[in-house]
Amino acid sequence: MRSRGVGGVGRKPVLGFTLVELMVTIAVLAIIAAIAVPSMQGIIKSNRLSAASTELVAALQLARAEAVRRNARVTVCASDDGLACTATDAWTRWIVLGRDTVSGSDEVIRDSSVTGDLQVSGPAGGIRFRPSGLLDAEQVVSVCIPTDNPAENTRTVTLMAGGSIATTKTNGGGVCG
Repeated sequence: MRSRGVGGVGRKPVLGFTLVELMVTIAVLAIIAAIAVPSMQGIIKSNRLSAASTELVAALQLARAEAVRRNARVTVCASDDGLACTATDAWTRWIVLGRDTVSGSDEVIRDSSVTGDLQVSGPAGGIRFRPSGLLDAEQVVSVCIPTDNPAENTRTVTLMAGGSIATTKTNGGGVCG
């Protein structure tokens, strides 16, 4: 008579998982996902904040360089349509606006915006660089996302009167403004 034991002679080994093994694996994956998802959301929001503040700093540096290059005032300001400045402190969209030295008319040099729940606030009159690349006074623009994760939910971009730019992370307590 042949042996019928597992791995015995004449019997093929059973391949696959038992229901208990499958349920344990799913439970372990669920625990790992429950731990990882909140951390991942915080990382994504932090990266969105950093990207928006970097985009804003790039626009400010461009405006300063264009003011010197054109030997004319260049303004970074909020805009509703991407064509002209809007007198508001909510900068969901901003433009770099400079005077064309040939035609004498204003032209949009750069148009940028933020999406989602990011909030950008700056001076309602915009930021004007003189032809020397300097500012009349120190200016502050903040980029914020209303959340507790990450704790440092605000990036404050400070422009010194001399034209230098500094970005700092701030804990806004989960709220903006």
